[in-house]
Amino acid sequence: MVGIFDNPGLLLFFIFSGVLVAGALGVVFHPNPISSAVLLVLSFFALAGIYAVIGSVFVATMQVLVYAGAIMVLVVFVLMLLSLHDEGIAKLWNHPLKKVLVLSVVVLLAIVLIHSVKEGIPNTEASPKGYSESGSYEYTLSKSEEGKVGVIAEGNTAAVGSSMFLDYLLPFEIVSILLLAAVLGAVILGKKNLGKKTEEGEP
Repeated sequence: MVGIFDNPGLLLFFIFSGVLVAGALGVVFHPNPISSAVLLVLSFFALAGIYAVIGSVFVATMQVLVYAGAIMVLVVFVLMLLSLHDEGIAKLWNHPLKKVLVLSVVVLLAIVLIHSVKEGIPNTEASPKGYSESGSYEYTLSKSEEGKVGVIAEGNTAAVGSSMFLDYLLPFEIVSILLLAAVLGAVILGKKNLGKKTEEGEP
């Protein structure tokens, strides 16, 4: 069995995974929303590192440019718009029922994580989609027929784009609508808070 220190890719995976989990916990439990946003950026960079380790360079690049860049600017803008203040989690721990609920969810997620690590990647015998037999990035758009050559998208970017807009088009559009609804909801909540401040005579 190959040790972790004998496999640089596996070692980097565990390092990035640890940073990702720590950053995600910081996002949830940190009392300052702006600090939580910064920790979320750290989590995005760690996730991009994981994508780079497994060979998905294009996805790692998009993770940094889109999520760690554009999306986080939008998140910070919304936080500023809502004028959120420091709020601790002391109120949460004053209710025993909420304590039990939170700890139960944490234990359940820990069990699922440990079980997933032990089981490993499922369906290892099936050929992965987007790869050729030689290990290069290929996505078959149309199968070859007699006397005709099939259309194959070659390269990491082409394989990811083909799979996204052919196999996962509906989930992609649903996520887009969900993000749009979240932005509109944040703007509406921000306008309500601004209206209350104006009525109360606050600057």
